[in-house]
Amino acid sequence: MLAKSSVIALHSVRYGEKSLVAYVYSQQYGRLTLMVNSAFGKSKSGGKSIFFQPLSILSTVFYHSEKKGMHRLKEVAPEITFHTIPYDPVKRAIALFIGEIVYRVVREEEENQPLYVFLNNTIQVLDLLSKGASNFHLLFLVQLTRYLGFSPGNSWSTLRPYFDFKNGLFVASEPSHPLSFSTGNSELLGSLLSLSYNDVGDIGLSHSQRSAFLDALLSYYAVHISGMGGIRSLPVLTQVFDD
Repeated sequence: MLAKSSVIALHSVRYGEKSLVAYVYSQQYGRLTLMVNSAFGKSKSGGKSIFFQPLSILSTVFYHSEKKGMHRLKEVAPEITFHTIPYDPVKRAIALFIGEIVYRVVREEEENQPLYVFLNNTIQVLDLLSKGASNFHLLFLVQLTRYLGFSPGNSWSTLRPYFDFKNGLFVASEPSHPLSFSTGNSELLGSLLSLSYNDVGDIGLSHSQRSAFLDALLSYYAVHISGMGGIRSLPVLTQVFDD
């Protein structure tokens, strides 16, 4: 069956000499795996790999099969033209990281309009963002928990200064188990839960604070997403902020 859908590129792997396996999140079908023939080469029909850079928003036509896990791409074109992501090294690293996160944690092959709209809007905000990009991925991870079903169940306060991420709650005393945030990371999480992307530049974090909070967030994710595995793009993100 020939199908059309807007998709968000997440991750891709070269297949053979000229083909590409592209993992995307689609508006109509949820997560999809596309076989992209003629992805590499100088022919008129070649060079499709350039379209599948992480977080590219694309219009696609593909042969959709209910019985197969992979669908063959027929046509692809940009749906949104980015102005900064392809040229800003920090934003490129963040796009690579976010694409891999969604690739690893979102596995449902079914329509989820709220999640697609969230991802689509988030990517366009990143492209237009003039300040605060260095904290953008932190706020993204916090907001994504709302769509994955493990957003914190209550709010941070001085009476509840610890985040127990095993149970998803801010609590009054440090839990006896190790699955909790420090008081500093707990307060930052509480702040980010009520923050918009427009205000992300107002958060002042040192490199060490940002890294510590990101490590805590990824531990939180790993507890709630089975088989999440290590994030291969994390060293790239770390290197960008080190420079």
